[in-house]
Amino acid sequence: MTCVWITRSEPGATRLERALTEAGIESINAPVLTTEIVKEMAPSEEFDVTVFVSEHAVKHATERKWSSIGPVVAVGQTTAEALRSIGLEPVQAAQASSEGILELLEQQYPDAGSVLIVAGADGRRDLDKWLTDKGVHVCTWITYRRILLEPVVDVGACDVIVASSAEALSRIAELCFAHANFNGGQLSVLVPSSRVAEVAASFGFKNIVNSNGADPRTVVTTLKDRLL
Repeated sequence: MTCVWITRSEPGATRLERALTEAGIESINAPVLTTEIVKEMAPSEEFDVTVFVSEHAVKHATERKWSSIGPVVAVGQTTAEALRSIGLEPVQAAQASSEGILELLEQQYPDAGSVLIVAGADGRRDLDKWLTDKGVHVCTWITYRRILLEPVVDVGACDVIVASSAEALSRIAELCFAHANFNGGQLSVLVPSSRVAEVAASFGFKNIVNSNGADPRTVVTTLKDRLL
C-alpha cells in the first residue's frame, strides 16, 4: 500500500491526514515546520485591498484583532476557508500563487492604489515587488514566522511526500538526503505549484507532481489520478 508523508504544518496536516484516511490511503503525519506569532502591530492606515497568503496569516492576524475594511483576497482554498470562518467572503485567486494573486488584482481591482499583504517572515516578496513596480502602494504585514522541526521519519517506508511550500522542501531535502543511501528518484514529491516544483528539482528530487493546489481535496484527487 502507498504511504504518504504529510509534511505541512498544523492544522492543515491533520486535515490532510483525515482526508487520506477517508480515501483509504496510508499516511505518516510528521510536519517539518510549525509557526509562531510575530508581535508586529497591524498597520493603522486603510488599504484598498488586503491579500492573505496563507491560513496562518489569517489566524495570526485575527489574534492581533485585525478587522477588514475593503475587499479581501485569498491565495488558495484553505486560506479562503479560514477567512470565511471569521465571517468574511474573500475573492480567491484561480492559481494559488503570487502569480495568481497578481492576475486577480489586475483583472478585478485594476484601480487599487494600495494593497496590504498579510504574510509570514522570509516568504516570497515577488508580489510586493511586482505591485510596487506598477505604482501601487504596498505594505507587507508580517504576522508569523516559521520554525523548523526535526521529525523522526522512516523515509524508506514512504512512497510519496506531500510538500506544501518551498520552505518546507528545504527541510524535507535536508532530512531525506541525510540518509547516505537516499536516491532522489526513489519516491514521488507532490507540490502545490510550478514554482515549488522547480525548487524540488533544484534539491535533487526526480519524480515531481504538481497538484496545482494544497487543499486536501486537490491533494487526494491528484494522488488517486496520478500516483496510485
